[in-house]
Amino acid sequence: MSDNKKKVKIVRKKPSRKKYLFLFLFLSLFGFSVIGQDTVDWIGSYSSKELEGSEEKVTENKIYFYWQIASLKKAVPPRYIKMIDIDAYAKRGQFLNSGILFTYNGLRNSEVSICGNFSSWRCIPMTKNKFGVFHALIPADFKNRKEEPVLSYEYKFKVDNLFDFDSENTNRHSDGAGSYYSEYMLEHIDFQKQISARVLSDEMTEDLDFITVEFQIYKPNASVISLVGNFNQWNPEHDYLHKDRNGIFKLRKKLRPGEYLYNYIVDGEKILDTYNSETRHRVETDELSSYLKVIDDKISSL
Repeated sequence: MSDNKKKVKIVRKKPSRKKYLFLFLFLSLFGFSVIGQDTVDWIGSYSSKELEGSEEKVTENKIYFYWQIASLKKAVPPRYIKMIDIDAYAKRGQFLNSGILFTYNGLRNSEVSICGNFSSWRCIPMTKNKFGVFHALIPADFKNRKEEPVLSYEYKFKVDNLFDFDSENTNRHSDGAGSYYSEYMLEHIDFQKQISARVLSDEMTEDLDFITVEFQIYKPNASVISLVGNFNQWNPEHDYLHKDRNGIFKLRKKLRPGEYLYNYIVDGEKILDTYNSETRHRVETDELSSYLKVIDDKISSL
């Protein structure tokens, strides 16, 4: 007597668009507090066909989903976009990403990278979709050595170790070596609202015992912000931050390596550094203060 064995076929389901639709419905019903106001301002979507329409002007009231980029059937001219990427949430803690989308038709190519002035001409690998289109989203936050925003993005593609210009971009210039490099002009400056204190590792200083730290906070509705901490005897009249046109207050200070506590005084109210998750309890005042540890060229937490 023989046993009848059934063959079990294991089918691995490919990620579908349903999870993106579910996300949209969930956020519509329960609010957008999980991903912040930025996403609320940019909600909407394009189809991949709309994205491929090179003559269409990308308006600032819609947003792409990652699957639309992954479904591109041909390369498109570079453009600034915002995009929801569910998979990126686990890595970076945010759904919404923004930057300049670069694409390249490379069905028969194995590797394509993008190299440009925004990366000191270091080549950044691009992702290939099932239709052979390589794509990369480059953050639109390029600055020069003086920390000034740069609008001109010069670049080439490195295709299987050979350099090529962007055939989808008509704005190209001679590279002086018999070929061309492409250029994309950013129409407006992108900036990050979720900012905190940082060390300027390339800052030149005559005193090697000190390190330049930039304190920054996004408060577009504030009038006056000062910095208090154990580096200035908690004096609210000692260090005032300067406000730029984007509503970001900034101040650079020279600090020795060590551990520091600080707060901001925003229009007379003492607050923590919004996006610095490290805090410490000040025993003498029974208050919480933001904490940073300066080690050579970086800020780290204990």
